[in-house]
Amino acid sequence: MKKLTGSRLMVGIPNICADILYVSRFKAADPVVFLQHGRDKYLVVSRMETGRARAANPALKILTPDELGLDRKRRWQVSHWAAALLKKTGVGKVDVAGTFPLGVARELEKQGLRVRLAQEELCPERVVKTAGEIVHIRHAQRAAVKALHGACALLEQARVDARGVLREGRQVLTSERVRQVINRILLDENCSGGEPIVAGGPLSANPHWIGHGPLKAGEPIVMDIFPQSLETGYWGDLTRTVVKGAPSPALVRMYQAVKKAQAEALASVRAGVRGVSIHQGVIDRFTELGFESSVTKGVPEGFIHGTGHGVGLEIHEAPSLGFGGAILRVGQVVTIEPGLYYAEVGGIRIEDTVVVTREGFEFLATCPKQLTIR
Repeated sequence: MKKLTGSRLMVGIPNICADILYVSRFKAADPVVFLQHGRDKYLVVSRMETGRARAANPALKILTPDELGLDRKRRWQVSHWAAALLKKTGVGKVDVAGTFPLGVARELEKQGLRVRLAQEELCPERVVKTAGEIVHIRHAQRAAVKALHGACALLEQARVDARGVLREGRQVLTSERVRQVINRILLDENCSGGEPIVAGGPLSANPHWIGHGPLKAGEPIVMDIFPQSLETGYWGDLTRTVVKGAPSPALVRMYQAVKKAQAEALASVRAGVRGVSIHQGVIDRFTELGFESSVTKGVPEGFIHGTGHGVGLEIHEAPSLGFGGAILRVGQVVTIEPGLYYAEVGGIRIEDTVVVTREGFEFLATCPKQLTIR
């Protein structure tokens, strides 16, 4: 990725905009303005946030709308924060990302300032993680493993009624209940779970279907857990597929194919390898094992997504392990998550998050891979 040489401007909410959180290290639920001009870095925050902002990142020059000389009316408009900051620092031209607020851009241009839509990433350095970032992601990944163990323990304790429905005591065991257990464990680990996927039966054939309703014996249950640290904002990502009771031969065959494809993809991970070559290897393996990808009645089936993606301050970020995937570099954090999805059977996905090394990879957290839960 090319590195920007001009001044970069960002406007938004740090808790939502990963680039702003990355450059400022300041978590906040309200908008801020960040400017980097040469080696100088500025952050405009409301007056009540100055103490927190300075503590979060002493290297930043923290300013308030008052200090920028804005009147009472304009103190509440981030577009005027940005314009006043540029004028105060003598910056007449800035690079912004494609997600930059249009209203802010229009106000800057109205005041005679030049806004250039950068063709490069504003924070290309995010793609390679520092040792500290890897520690943060590892924490989130370990939380995911703990939550997965808790979910599996609940399934192990469940009984199967005469209709094949799982029950927790007298209550029907649902996707919602398993998701509740996952989220409680994640919260104990100071992580937000959001909406982890617990998709059973036919619903598991849709990779991102959250899942709902009763869970049944003999059907696949895809559990995709992606916690975000409440302290640092970094994510983890983990998926396992299990079956309570005896899986069908078709499910066993699918599971063995996915497990083999994932093991081979992991073995291919190392610095210098193209993400697309790992992805093509998974496609080739599935084809050799008799699992074709096609569209049936307008619905894609088989292996219908990329092999993996980067993880950091966003759950899906560069690099991609799919078509167009870039060359892997030491210190990148990626998922390896092949899957197979067929409406008449269900879905199987296995996912781990790893750090790319010079000679291979390192698991951020280990977790067993076992289809059957008795």
